[in-house]
Amino acid sequence: MDNFSIPREALAALLRASGSSLTPEAYVASLSNDDDAYKKYGARVVVAAWSKYFLLAALILSGLWTVMPFGFCFESVLITVILAALTFYEFRVHRAFRDRQPEAPTLGFRNQTAFAAFILIYCLYHAFAPSQVPAQLREAMDPDISQMLRFVTLATYLTIGIVGGVSQFGLAWYYRAAQFQARS
Repeated sequence: MDNFSIPREALAALLRASGSSLTPEAYVASLSNDDDAYKKYGARVVVAAWSKYFLLAALILSGLWTVMPFGFCFESVLITVILAALTFYEFRVHRAFRDRQPEAPTLGFRNQTAFAAFILIYCLYHAFAPSQVPAQLREAMDPDISQMLRFVTLATYLTIGIVGGVSQFGLAWYYRAAQFQARS
């Protein structure tokens, strides 16, 4: 916030003209509380900026993967659309924290919870979905290799789902905690 001075009498006149019953001193005191709330949001502004750029990078990669000839399918398009929505809302979350809007913690909580759910659903689907290895290749593979490939796929998707989902849900609660800190 930019600091500037205004004569007490002019501030009192502005407050009276706006219909406020606050004295200039009470008004200035209310601004200092807002600065305290901003200090509590300050770190979340930085975290939301990192999060929005992370989502933007994921969206760009997903979009590139979708338009490549070997990656175009309904699932890729759906993932790109979901990531676009999450990215759009994360930009809103960052702006809300930056502008000290009181709904910022709730917006951040909702968006990160949706992202956590998306990661978990995607990973659980791929962990337990039938193998995506073509049938001709599966028939030619040694059964031990096929079993190992299935185990590695399961372990990879479960690890990514748990770590990604839990970390995004942790970020959701980090955003949400700002709501309670700003009140106290």
